[in-house]
Amino acid sequence: MHRLYALIIAFLAVALSGGSLFGQAESKLSRKLQKALENPSTGAEVASWIFFTDKGADLARQLPGAEASLTSNAYRRRLHSRGAGNLVDEYDLPLNAAYLGEVAARVKRIRHKSRWLNAVSVEAGAAALKELAALPFVEKIDLVYQRSLPLAPLEIPGESGGVAAPGPIGFRKPTALDYGESYTQNSQINVPPLHDAGYSGQGVVIGMLDSGFNNLGHEALDHLHILATWDFVNGDSIVSDQPGQMGNDDHGTYTLSTIAGYQPGQLIGPAYGASFLLAKTENVDWERHVEEDHWVAGAEWADSLGADIISSSVGYRDGFTNGEPDYGPEDMDGQTTIVSRGAAIAASRGILVVNSAGNEGPAGASGNTLIAPADGEEVIAAGAVHSAGKRSIFSSMGPTADGRIKPDVMALGEAVKVVSAFSLNGYTATQGTSFSCPLIAGAAALILEANPGASHVQIIEALRQTAGNSFSPNNAIGWGIANAFQASEFIRNGGLLPPVSHALEILQNYPNPFNSFTRFDYNLPQAGRVKITVYNLRGQKVAVLLDQFQEAGLYRGLMWQAGGLSSGVYIVALSANGRQTRRKMVYVK
Repeated sequence: MHRLYALIIAFLAVALSGGSLFGQAESKLSRKLQKALENPSTGAEVASWIFFTDKGADLARQLPGAEASLTSNAYRRRLHSRGAGNLVDEYDLPLNAAYLGEVAARVKRIRHKSRWLNAVSVEAGAAALKELAALPFVEKIDLVYQRSLPLAPLEIPGESGGVAAPGPIGFRKPTALDYGESYTQNSQINVPPLHDAGYSGQGVVIGMLDSGFNNLGHEALDHLHILATWDFVNGDSIVSDQPGQMGNDDHGTYTLSTIAGYQPGQLIGPAYGASFLLAKTENVDWERHVEEDHWVAGAEWADSLGADIISSSVGYRDGFTNGEPDYGPEDMDGQTTIVSRGAAIAASRGILVVNSAGNEGPAGASGNTLIAPADGEEVIAAGAVHSAGKRSIFSSMGPTADGRIKPDVMALGEAVKVVSAFSLNGYTATQGTSFSCPLIAGAAALILEANPGASHVQIIEALRQTAGNSFSPNNAIGWGIANAFQASEFIRNGGLLPPVSHALEILQNYPNPFNSFTRFDYNLPQAGRVKITVYNLRGQKVAVLLDQFQEAGLYRGLMWQAGGLSSGVYIVALSANGRQTRRKMVYVK
């Protein structure tokens, strides 16, 4: 009775205002959803997201209960990233039960419920979706986009054909662990010094979002501490392949072994001592098919169980079938796709999200070739390099649609050593940003173990500022190849690296030429009062960027927002302890 009364009032309100209820309902359907409903190939039922306007009344009274339900690990993580008194918010509250009832009565099936998005994904026909759009608590309805982009592994002959395993490694520094052929993928990102110091990721919880996790009895995987598993494709707790189910695949096996395998002389992953949450979110039965709502549901699940890091080697962009629209470069802005929005909320919970940048190759005139959620502002987009350190031709490039540099950092993505999915003691080689991702996530786990108070933002900044291209980041390789040990030291030293030389030096600004802002990095060999000043070619002072006492160290990222200048050449001067060094730079309007 109350439900009917509310709907009657809504109809009357629209009628009295002179509007059209049908028109209002239509305006809540996204253009892409309307186009899908008009396409005969879409079918009778359409997978859609129903977004609600709110979560009901008395939200403040519900927050203490949400905080009390946090796991000890989630509590610790949020305390570090959000601070006391701000551990939970509206995202942590459940969906309004009355709203769910109204939706359930009108749709064929509710697929996932997302407290983060304040939405449910459903399967429903056009008439039901338009009826739902007329409900006053429905904010909007959008299409569920589908497409997964993991790169199929290339395997050694004798397994399923393909390329050979990595060849002999050259000179190796002495290490406490015998990495075998996995030495390159670890040493390239400077993981061994952290292993030698006793770090293995112990105490860090990592959520893996991928396809099938098979062959977990393998000699390099049987040591793993797996806290929980869930198959979001088929709705059960078994994440290995099962006859008759959807999404049977070995991709999760390969990525898990990359991050956590442990068999001396064969394969050692960066975070072999971490604890894991394994979520099967990937449906690879058809060329189009993994759904973004599985990913968001998996991320929420990982959050509820205390994940510190999410490693995701899947992504969404184009190649859709069945009449579904593609994402384009303009959608890679960190806000448009469901997974990128979900990843942003995960980051706001203090989770470090690492995602493959994508295997879509050079950007060219398209603007970018990123996959979502690698486009997220607080998501580490992991690009791929080969053993010589050059960018792999398939590794996706930025910038994001809103102009941010992507990828963030790079790791090995060719001839990566992984376990075989077909025997208990076999190994193979594979390629793709699918594997640079878990290498970076594993390195982040070591950094967090070594610096347990570090927030996800601090780890992102540390990885960027200590990577091999940090002086001139770009949209091909981002900040460059990650350096796990230096990133850990960067955090331990309060965001400061030791001086790189005994010379007072200001490095070339980036970008240069520039037309709005530019960045300066400088080396201070001994403590003293530091002054950084900009002059024009007539020797006139234009701006003082810094004038203060500083400890010795390598300083990175001093930003200057220039304005009101004439185009031309300018001089930046660094002075300290009676010495001075200068650089020329060019300002272009």
